[in-house]
Amino acid sequence: IGKRSKLLQLLANIPDHRKGQGKLHKLEHILFLSVIAQLMGAINYKEIWVWITKHIQEEKIKKLLGVEFIRTPSRSAVAEILAEVNYVELEKVFRIWIQGNIDKTDNLQQLAVDGKVMNGSSVNANKSTEVLNAVLANSGIILAHKKIADKSNEVPALRELIDELDDNFKKINDKELKNHLS
Repeated sequence: IGKRSKLLQLLANIPDHRKGQGKLHKLEHILFLSVIAQLMGAINYKEIWVWITKHIQEEKIKKLLGVEFIRTPSRSAVAEILAEVNYVELEKVFRIWIQGNIDKTDNLQQLAVDGKVMNGSSVNANKSTEVLNAVLANSGIILAHKKIADKSNEVPALRELIDELDDNFKKINDKELKNHLS
């Protein structure tokens, strides 16, 4: 069985709040496979599940997960796991992982921000989830995500996001912030 990836190791630290009985899949496995599925173009629960179903029994996937045997999860299992995951903890893991994968020697990195409505996030006619992404402009690498509060806009989320990022990106002042948003 192969060496576990750094991302998989970090995902194993996210608390799993599911009850003990009926846990057929490790949380970190479903989250890891969901990341890969999204990198391969999946944009909603159904597409993530379809990708997982198609690829989970491949030897290279089992090797990445560090298992010899794994059951294929049901569509509802994938949807429930993704819907109930602690996204604050998931975001912490993502930021740790991405920081280990970017070139920190480039002093000319520029930060761009982009607000998006999450595809398929509206449930039972509730408002769709809106997210602000912090992106390295030169490479297109996403550094962080911030959920935009209901009945709000991107400005408060952007201020919070800037406060949470490394000092390299905190050089923007309120006047520059207003210029970027107008």
